[in-house]
Amino acid sequence: MSKIRRISVTASLALAVALAATGNATEQASQSHDAIREAARIHALDDADTLGGRAEVSVKSLDSRLRLAECDRPLETFDSPNGLSSGRGVVGVRCTGSTPWKIYVPVQVALMDHVVVTRNPIVRGQTLDAGDLMLREVDVSSQRKAVFREIGDVVGLRSKRTLDAGDIVHAGLLQRAKLVRRGSDVQIRAVSGGLHVTMRGKALSDGSRGQRIRAKNLSSGRIVTGTVTQSGVIEVLN
Repeated sequence: MSKIRRISVTASLALAVALAATGNATEQASQSHDAIREAARIHALDDADTLGGRAEVSVKSLDSRLRLAECDRPLETFDSPNGLSSGRGVVGVRCTGSTPWKIYVPVQVALMDHVVVTRNPIVRGQTLDAGDLMLREVDVSSQRKAVFREIGDVVGLRSKRTLDAGDIVHAGLLQRAKLVRRGSDVQIRAVSGGLHVTMRGKALSDGSRGQRIRAKNLSSGRIVTGTVTQSGVIEVLN
């Protein structure tokens, strides 16, 4: 169900007087463009509360040639058929007074949020550490992929392409770095209670941090499954 709101117009309007060839003629007062724009801005700002992040709404100036009769009732606003989403949108503003009219007003919605961005330029294939990253409040309205709000969620991931300083880091730019390669020698750390035993092994598949992979214990010939904890290390809990 579309929303309808009535917004009082408090701006005082002066009566425009034009000099015609046959004498003075008083023109009908025109609705303030600023009042229309403010009505659309308030409506969009209210709707943007459901989108997440801190919303900032801007409304461009209306065509200076547009002349609408001054409304003798509070302006009403309503959702456009396509609704309002992050980025660009349209808000309907209308007058239901003695001289009714309706107009659709384009609005720009920015969703500001603190997300992870690059502190320094990043080269393709680089594994990110905390010093490469920082949090910054930016407009995420145009982002179609998941962004990160914690630096720790990005540390250890590898960039798929070159990034400039200040770029927003999103899931589509990153991949987990391979800390273990299939066929490579690894350390198998068996953890049981307070005991830690390290054995030589061979990885049977690639693995990134946190992934569970299989490896062959070169001493016993047994196949074990463990978690990749760092480069060349697999931890097995007993």
